[in-house]
Amino acid sequence: MSKLQDLIIQYFDEGEDKEIYDRIINEIQTCDTLWTTYSPRTRNHYVDYVQGRPVAFLFSEKEYCDAYCEHMKAESNVTVGAAECGKEDRLQLFADYHRSGFEAIIADNGKRYLFIPLEDLINIPDYSSVPLEQRPIINPELVCSADRLFQCIENNTITPDKELNLLVDTYRAKFLIPVQGEIEGKSITLPTLERSDGVKVVPFFTDIGELRKFDKDEKYRTAITEFKQIEEICSHEETVVINPLGFNFTITQDTVEAIKKAVATVPDSDHSDRAVIYALPNPPQEFLDDLSTVLDTTKGVEKAYFKGIRSIEGDGLLIVVDCGENDVKETEAILDSIRAMADESLIDTSVQYIAASTNIGRTASENTEPFFERIIIDATLEPENFDF
Repeated sequence: MSKLQDLIIQYFDEGEDKEIYDRIINEIQTCDTLWTTYSPRTRNHYVDYVQGRPVAFLFSEKEYCDAYCEHMKAESNVTVGAAECGKEDRLQLFADYHRSGFEAIIADNGKRYLFIPLEDLINIPDYSSVPLEQRPIINPELVCSADRLFQCIENNTITPDKELNLLVDTYRAKFLIPVQGEIEGKSITLPTLERSDGVKVVPFFTDIGELRKFDKDEKYRTAITEFKQIEEICSHEETVVINPLGFNFTITQDTVEAIKKAVATVPDSDHSDRAVIYALPNPPQEFLDDLSTVLDTTKGVEKAYFKGIRSIEGDGLLIVVDCGENDVKETEAILDSIRAMADESLIDTSVQYIAASTNIGRTASENTEPFFERIIIDATLEPENFDF
């Protein structure tokens, strides 16, 4: 058994002792070797969501990491690779986790595991007081949403909320582009890459790490740009690719139109209003029982589902209501009625009510058992005869 695994066991056996937790953190930061997971599809760290938070996976032994990779292939048909990380590369690994949008790690998943916020392992830089023009270009939200979606191609689990997050994050990002010529005088040219099918694409990058994969010798100057530059390039029937040596997101004019349509569906803000939907391990049963009574007395409700939802506002409860054949206006009236009657004092988190007919509603209710389902009795059937 590894020292880290032994410490994790001690930590829980001794009531989550803080001194042992500090020793765990030190072990992760300084031990000779750890193993992390990556996605061959995105050529970046493998990302999963636990309790609505994007997490990376670290292992103290290669056999633990290999077992996790085998499990993911067998259970989810997802290819996950194992990568070694020595002590000298540990700080860079944690910085790369931050660049990729991770908020936490799970240590030794599959054994006695521990959920650790990333800020306990590394000082997360705070650029809020730094002028916008002096902040480094990183796009953790975009990298995370892109990695999350493209990982799903292999097992065909792409959902509307994953697509929406990627499109909106792309619109709101700032990018680095390699250029030749005079930037100030705007007499510049953009390098292109030729794909295997002969199509030439213009590369854009989410951060300096991705740019350096392309420009290892630093022969290009670097400029900062936004989505409007992508839109302009694509309007001339050219193709843009974001992080060609990473998740490799190809953007054409059709993609540009899809991005603008997606942005029009969410409120304007400085960040993507991402919706991460997840199963709640501990259902708020008292609230759900009370809500079931409300749903049973509300005309037009057929079924209802619940999930956890994590957005920019924080964690909350998502109630998905199936209103059958009712139109949009009637459905919204039903949801308004439910909101007014539900006793939300029984739960200590925010509650959102959405229709099952929406994209996110379909995603949340897919392969999920309803907590409420109206029992329909067919009055035209003959009653059964009972022998008393």
